[in-house]
Amino acid sequence: MANFSRTDLDFVLQQILLAESDSNQQRNGNLNALPGLVDSPVLRDGLRYVDGSYNNLEPGQKFFGAADQIFPRLLTPDFRNAEAGTSYAQFNGTVIDSQPRTISNFIVDQTPNNPAAEAAFNQTPGAELVNGTRMDGTDFTTYFIPNITPDEGLSAPFNSWFTLFGQFFDHGLDLVNKGNSGTVFVPLQPDDPLYDDTPGAPNFMTVTRATNQGGQHEHVNQTTPFVDQNQTYTSHSSHQVFLREYALNGGDPVSTGKLLEGGNGAGGLAN
Repeated sequence: MANFSRTDLDFVLQQILLAESDSNQQRNGNLNALPGLVDSPVLRDGLRYVDGSYNNLEPGQKFFGAADQIFPRLLTPDFRNAEAGTSYAQFNGTVIDSQPRTISNFIVDQTPNNPAAEAAFNQTPGAELVNGTRMDGTDFTTYFIPNITPDEGLSAPFNSWFTLFGQFFDHGLDLVNKGNSGTVFVPLQPDDPLYDDTPGAPNFMTVTRATNQGGQHEHVNQTTPFVDQNQTYTSHSSHQVFLREYALNGGDPVSTGKLLEGGNGAGGLAN
């Protein structure tokens, strides 16, 4: 159980009072009150908003790290031509591009057909050439390349948890709006594992393009790009309200300050 000192409780109370003062001033029409309530933008005073606004209290920077902002660019974009006369410079319509699938297949290809796999095989101790038979009866040859860290195996190698955490972590950094800007069709090559020889088979994949902003190749990030657990606690107050526990007080629902729990009380959202 955590122990709190009087200093800790005084600090928490100060933040509550700052938040209440900010809320009261917003009701009176002052929507930019918080920076004036905190003595310095480097102080950890005041409660920040769920959407990430006012994480930065410097003048003109209240939306730094906030949700629903256009992704910043570090470089000038170069929209390449695709296939069949289509181009990523289009704002809508169909783009045909087989390269994403080709690149994906190269990354996972551990056969002698892939020069990168060949190089990794030749320089990794314990690597073996493996022959096998697929479920459809066809034979295959692949490399078994041990999972060894770059420091000659002195550190523990990564496992699937690395992948799972990376996926979860990334979902807290960005979520782009999609739709109304066309579709990318990715044709499958005849040697693709998913290619279907049946006449008329749909040998392609589809990807929905990110939604452009008013005739520009700019896109909105729906989440706060900070590492702030927004994939758990959301990036919008209208969403977060549904994660909170409420109790009736005189017939009116009042937040208890807790998150929803499952029916067995073990924690987590009810489902």
